Amino acid sequence: MNEPRPIPELQTVGSSVAVFNCVVHILREENGVICGRVANLPDLVFTAQTERDLLAKIVKEFKRVVREYSQSDAGIPWVEPPSPKTANEQTRLIPVHL
Repeated sequence: MNEPRPIPELQTVGSSVAVFNCVVHILREENGVICGRVANLPDLVFTAQTERDLLAKIVKEFKRVVREYSQSDAGIPWVEPPSPKTANEQTRLIPVHL
């Protein structure tokens, strides 16, 4: 019989990486366009033909905006609690690394 090999220890990196939750409410309109809005940051609303394209746009802009706010003295204007979804929306929670 083969003896089990020892499990190698996990290597960790000493630096910390900022991770932020991006709460997105999405809605498919009757014409097929998908609309998405970030529920925990103001003024981030986008449209796309597919959910994948929509979420890619949102994550890119979310990173830019959070990075910009993080570098300013104003701080990040989080919406707490996040704005609620409407009856027709679905929610996606996206962990975003800066």
